[in-house]
Amino acid sequence: MLSLVNELRNRHENKVPRHIAIICDGNGRWARKKGLNRTFGHKAGTKPIEKITKACVEMGVEVLTFYAFSTENWNRTEEEVSFLMNLFKDFFIKLRKEADNNVKVRHIGFTDKLSKELLKEIRKTENATMNNSGLILNIALNYGSRIEITDAIKKIVDDVNSDNISLDGINESLVSSYMLTAGLPDVDLIIRTSGEKRISNFLLWQAAKAQLWYTDDCWPDFTCKHLKQAVNSYNRSLIIG
Repeated sequence: MLSLVNELRNRHENKVPRHIAIICDGNGRWARKKGLNRTFGHKAGTKPIEKITKACVEMGVEVLTFYAFSTENWNRTEEEVSFLMNLFKDFFIKLRKEADNNVKVRHIGFTDKLSKELLKEIRKTENATMNNSGLILNIALNYGSRIEITDAIKKIVDDVNSDNISLDGINESLVSSYMLTAGLPDVDLIIRTSGEKRISNFLLWQAAKAQLWYTDDCWPDFTCKHLKQAVNSYNRSLIIG
């Protein structure tokens, strides 16, 4: 029995998740604990993204997805939402100028409520990095998984009615091809900060078999040490599983 455990441990030791998804939670709480406005927390929350992205590139992760703004976040105050939209615009500009040459940036989410100015910067960044062949960096902005799945169902129904596909042709692989993450591997590891233990409508289809890892630390305090702990937990789950 011991030899089998050792064999499994050696087989899965330091296995790199292909797709890591992070729910970047707790920016407002981080700021409040310091007696600051929530906007300071959101601004501080952009800093870990660069470090974690670089660490994932070095580890050999194929896809990294950050949950930056959900479809439910529009319910926040107009002042906070306006600040966030301007912050995202500056963030995509910075990504375009400073992202590793091997990082391909993609926006996953819906564009209907995003301003023309923000969409312009998103498209510029996507176009500037589209030929990069390394890590795919997804920014989930105005994203909600239930809406994504609902839209996928509508498109499948339309294609069935148009005889582009048959009912017998509908399977998991086909459904995946209608998602915003089409062509990407499913999520292996979901990380959530700030102590919350919820998925919050994030990549529900893609994360069906994902390992979950939580930390009580808020997102602005997230470091490469946290990332290593999460990946180690992922590896332990492979041994146990």
